[in-house]
Amino acid sequence: MPRRKTPLREQTFRIGGMFVGLLLGLLIVLVPTLLGRGPDLPPAVIAIVIGFALVIAIGGLALGLALGRRIVGERIEAALREPAGRWKHGSLTVTPGHLSFQPYRWQMRIPRGAPIEIDVDELGDDTGVRPPWKHVLSINPQLHIVTVASPQGNRELAALPSHLEELRERLSGAQVQPQS
Repeated sequence: MPRRKTPLREQTFRIGGMFVGLLLGLLIVLVPTLLGRGPDLPPAVIAIVIGFALVIAIGGLALGLALGRRIVGERIEAALREPAGRWKHGSLTVTPGHLSFQPYRWQMRIPRGAPIEIDVDELGDDTGVRPPWKHVLSINPQLHIVTVASPQGNRELAALPSHLEELRERLSGAQVQPQS
């Protein structure tokens, strides 16, 4: 059962964050030169450095997205928390009526600790509730938050809207059809 690809519009925050990091890195390296406090470099050399960095960044982004999709495979990436607790990022392995949440270390897709097993009674509706912008450094503001009711207690789950649709289908046991 091949997993559907995440729409590009749902990855804009992640991709934008990577480009902001690239631009900040370039500025840190090039500002001293541009202000005349660093080594004197001709404008052509500066343009070549910027062009090379952009080519490497775009290639790295494409490779990173492809490898990330391969590493995650059939699992669904999400964040989980007890109500009003801290978000834990990880991946979900879903079977009808059951979630297995494998936490990540530092949001880097490195598994940490034992999986959290959750028997799901009900998955709340996607009402479009999102994390507040003040938490932008700890959770993607594009994620939608839903409530997961279980015998182990209620939890909040945050995932991209397309992942929530897929999660709902897998929990109900419906066959997920790949999008063309």
